[in-house]
Amino acid sequence: MSTHAVLVATVKVRHGTDAEFAAWKTHHDLVVGKFPGFISSDIIPPTQAGGNEWTIILNFGAQAELDAWERSPERADLIAEGLPLFEGGNFGEVARPVDELVKKDGNVTEVIFSKVKPGMEDAYREWSVRIQAAQAKHPGYQGMYLQPPEEKGGLWTTIIRFETAAHLEGWMAAPERKELLRESKSFIEHEQLTRLATSFPGWVPVNPETGKGPPDWKTAMLVLLGLFPVVMLEMKFLSPPLTALGLHASVATFIGNCLSVAATSFITMPLFVRWFGWWLFLNDESPRGTTPRGVLVLIVLFVLEIAALWKLLPW
Repeated sequence: MSTHAVLVATVKVRHGTDAEFAAWKTHHDLVVGKFPGFISSDIIPPTQAGGNEWTIILNFGAQAELDAWERSPERADLIAEGLPLFEGGNFGEVARPVDELVKKDGNVTEVIFSKVKPGMEDAYREWSVRIQAAQAKHPGYQGMYLQPPEEKGGLWTTIIRFETAAHLEGWMAAPERKELLRESKSFIEHEQLTRLATSFPGWVPVNPETGKGPPDWKTAMLVLLGLFPVVMLEMKFLSPPLTALGLHASVATFIGNCLSVAATSFITMPLFVRWFGWWLFLNDESPRGTTPRGVLVLIVLFVLEIAALWKLLPW
């Protein structure tokens, strides 16, 4: 069970003050982001079309750290600064379990791991609020969760939730997102995107620029390239001693499959994804004919694998 302390604020933003609210939220996140114990912020847009009720979620490491934030003059100044933007001058806050807030059924989640250049953390925070405000205007948006790294120089984690895969794809292909990504290259070294409901999860990330993974057939070809020699080596060197031990075929096969999956997940696929990134993740700048050239390279490698194992592992 999480011991994090969570503060939830619900505000009704006055119509026509969206830009001012976005600027206030940017300043708010820059201030609270430097406060002791702060872990992450999340914002959920209005759930009804034309609505103006926004939910702001702050996650702290412990209740004492959250209490210190609530008593701080920095928070008081921020609320005073934002009150003219809220209907009735109301900024209501309540505490709720973190699991209730960050887990939702029936949606699509994109997880982004970002390496921020040293000394550019404030620029990244400010940019995160602006991209958050942009994606909040897209259909199906259900919230964003931003968590700083636990140690200096670590990866920032962003979790984006949309109602359906089509809504998420719409945002990933949006011109304003592409423009914001071009801007972020000045302070983000690299990013890795993972969608929680994709084929071959964990083996192949998605393209940071398009938000899409490669076609399944490309991933399958790389899996075959790495899995085939592993299985052949197991058949030659692992199966005989397991059989000699008197193990049942199902047990011996299970052990072999465990090793095959581990080798594919942690050795061959990470290497192949890095080496064949030029072929897996195409964009508008990719040379024409990249896909058939990659297929040809893989066919040659398949032939070389078969020939090498034919010679090295005679039966």
